[in-house]
Formats: sequence, C-alpha cells, structure tokens
Amino acid sequence: MRTRRVGRLAAVPVVLTMVLAGAPGFGAPRPVAAASRSVQAWVEIGSTAPAVGCLVDVSVEVREAGNVVPGTEALVALAVGGDIYALDRAITDESGVAFLALDTSAAAEGGAWLDVVLGGVYVGGMRVSLTDDGACGGASAMVAVNGTVPVVEAAVSATIDDASGESGTETGAGMVLGVPTYVQERNLSCEFAALSIATGALGGWISEYAFDDVVGESDNPHWGFRGDILGSWGNTDDYGVYAEALAPALAAYGYAGEVFYGGDNPSALTSRLDRGLPTLVWLGYWGDTSYIDYTADGTAFALAAGEHVVVAYGYDAGGVYVSDPAIGDYRYFTWDHFLSMWNVLDGMSLAVGRA
Repeated sequence: MRTRRVGRLAAVPVVLTMVLAGAPGFGAPRPVAAASRSVQAWVEIGSTAPAVGCLVDVSVEVREAGNVVPGTEALVALAVGGDIYALDRAITDESGVAFLALDTSAAAEGGAWLDVVLGGVYVGGMRVSLTDDGACGGASAMVAVNGTVPVVEAAVSATIDDASGESGTETGAGMVLGVPTYVQERNLSCEFAALSIATGALGGWISEYAFDDVVGESDNPHWGFRGDILGSWGNTDDYGVYAEALAPALAAYGYAGEVFYGGDNPSALTSRLDRGLPTLVWLGYWGDTSYIDYTADGTAFALAAGEHVVVAYGYDAGGVYVSDPAIGDYRYFTWDHFLSMWNVLDGMSLAVGRA
C-alpha cells in the first residue's frame, strides 16, 4: 500500500480503523500495549475549493496538554456521500506534525468532506468543495479537532532465544521477533518489500527488485504478479501477487516459504511466530471487497480491492505486531481488527525461514 498516489479509482467505502504501533528503527524496543491520550490536532488543508485533478497538501499537528505527540498515525480521506475518493496517511514527526496530500483526480465537482483519523480513531474533519478551476493551494483553512486516541508505549522485555535461534522478546503473553522496517519503493511492491523485511529478519537482505527477476506475471495472482507494479494502489487490475507465486522465488535465494491459509484461526499464525518465522500476511484494508474472477481456462481466483501485505513479527493477548512496508514502521492491530482484515482472503500467509 502506498500513499500520495491514489489515482483514478472508483469510489470504495473504506473502514478507517487503523491502529499504529510506534517504535521506529531496527532493534528498537517493541511496543507492547496501547494507552489512551486526550489530544488536540490542528488540521490545515491547502485549499478548501480545489479543482478536480489537484494534489492538495494537508498537515496535521498533534499535541497533548500543549506538548507535541510524535509517532502518531494521521490519516486523511476525501469523502463524498460516504465513499472515499482519496486518502493519505503519515506519521507525526518529532515536532508532532504529519504532512500529507490528497489527489482529487478520482472525484467529481461538488461538496465533499475531509475525514481525519488519528491512531485509528475518527476525530472530525471539515467541508471541502471540489470545483472545475479552483486553485490547488493558496486558499487554506484550518480546523481544530479533539479526541482520545491510542498511543503505543515501548516497554522493556527480556531477551530470549526462539526456536530458530534468532533473538526475540517475550511479552508475557506471546512472542515478538526482531525484524527491520523498510519502505517499499514502488506503488505495488509491498509483497516484494515484505520479503525483504522477512529475509532481513533472518540475517540476510534480499532487495525487493531481486524478486522482479524470479516472479512471473499472470492475471491470476496465485501464479504471478497481476498488473503493473507502478500502478495505483487499491484497484484489482494493477494489483500484486499471492503467496503461492512467492514461495519458489524465496527458494532461488536460499530461503524457504511455507504457504498457509489461517482462516479465522489465530493459532495458524501464532504457531509460525513461535517457531521464529516472520510471516507475510495478506490483509483487506478496505473490508471485504473480495469477488471471484476467472482465467481464460476457467480457473477461479479471488481478488480484493484495497489488499495489502505486511510482515507479522509478533503477537500478544491483545493483538498482532507487524512491520508495514507502506510506512516503513511498526504497527499493532487488535486481534478483532486483524482477523477482520486477514479473513478477506481466507488468512493467506507465507511464513519465511532458512532453506
């Protein structure tokens, strides 16, 4: 999943409930629990009446009792009649500010609403009018919003050796492996970037570009990469690739991939993490948009608009820890939220280990 390049997509209802886990950097203490903070945010949009086809800057400054709040996910979306036509997300920097942009190309003229979500919690927004010839910037407006949002706190935990001999951390109710963060370099390269993260966790590092050479192309993502890797994220024409086509690619570089479908069974995932295997998981960020398509020979396969791949590296009683190549940072999903997204493609997963 990539931001700032939404492209011309049909409107898709989006469930805006994403919970961020902080802890930037490889080897940093892992987040273990989310606390709540009462924050105030100042949201400034570059134009309240932009033309269709503009890239409109948006900034979000987050503070608590006057103090800046870094490391919080800010998501903004352009909504018309409950449908999302553009969205972007970023993490607040050391000054407590996140810088975002919305592409209005997919929308039509008329009234719209700017949704603001902090740490997975909707906190408010402002009205926007889409026009035929409005300026993309220069007619800015600001709105202040308030909310109680989850903030993930790092904790000290004991170092242990997991079953594979890799260093991990014990949370008291699960397992957290040591994995790096990495930002995918192309709009639809999340699967390849996730393989880079997983192999990096196992003591190596395979470039995302290396998988271009060994993963074929196919309309059926179980057989190869579907569409243009530089295409816009979220649609099903330029799309991505599934676990079955990635396992052989891992073997070409000395790693092993175990494809499995967890359905609604968390133990299918936790058992692999307990074995020290970082695991790619396919998630439906836009809810269950799945449908069945067919190859020319009649083979059926599922597609889901808004699917994205991250690397699960740990879990506890509350949820799942992932390294997200879309943002180059760690995230934390509650079990309910994680399972709702994982089930869209039947819990598709790829556990990565040494060959």
